[in-house]
Amino acid sequence: MAEDITELEKRKVLRMSNEESNRLTRECLQTALVYLMSEKCFDKITVTELVKRSGVSRTAFYRNYSSKEEILAEMSNDFLKQLTASLSTPRYMEHPYEWYYDFFQEINKHAELFGLLLQAHLPMDTLFGPDGILELVHPSSSIRERYHNLALEGAFTKILVYWFKSGRKESSEEMAAMCAEIL
Repeated sequence: MAEDITELEKRKVLRMSNEESNRLTRECLQTALVYLMSEKCFDKITVTELVKRSGVSRTAFYRNYSSKEEILAEMSNDFLKQLTASLSTPRYMEHPYEWYYDFFQEINKHAELFGLLLQAHLPMDTLFGPDGILELVHPSSSIRERYHNLALEGAFTKILVYWFKSGRKESSEEMAAMCAEIL
C-alpha cells in the first residue's frame, strides 16, 4: 500500500514537472517570438530562428506548438482573455464611456504586445474573438442587434487601429469620449 502511494506521488510530481517544463518552454518561445518580431516582420521569422533564440530544442517546439502562427494565436488568446476579464463587468453596460476609457488604458498598458499582434497582420476576429470585443458592453439580444453590433465592431476596430498606428496621440479620455459619442 505504501508503495502505491509513493508511486502515485512520483507520477504526480513527474506530471507537474512536465507541465511546468512545458509552461516554461512556451514562455521562452513566446518571449523569443516577441523579440524576433521587434527585429523583423513575422512572415520572415523561421522556426529555426525561433528555437535558437528561445534556447529550446526543435522537438520541444513541436511538442508545444505546431507552428509559429500557433504561438501568436495563443498570445492573442491570452491577451483577449486578460482584456475581457477586466472589461466584462455589468457596470459598463450603463456607462460605456468608462468601458472605452478602461479599454484604451488596457491597450496602452499592453502596447508592445498589441503592436506586435497588429504587426503580424492578425485578423481582428483572431485578436478579439469571433463575437468581437463590443459584445461585452453592448450584448445583442436579437439578430438585428447582432448585425448592428458587428457594424459597430468594424467601426471600433478601425478607430482603434488608426489610433494605435498613428502613435496613440489622443488620450484615453479623448478616445473614450469620441467612441461613446460615435458608437
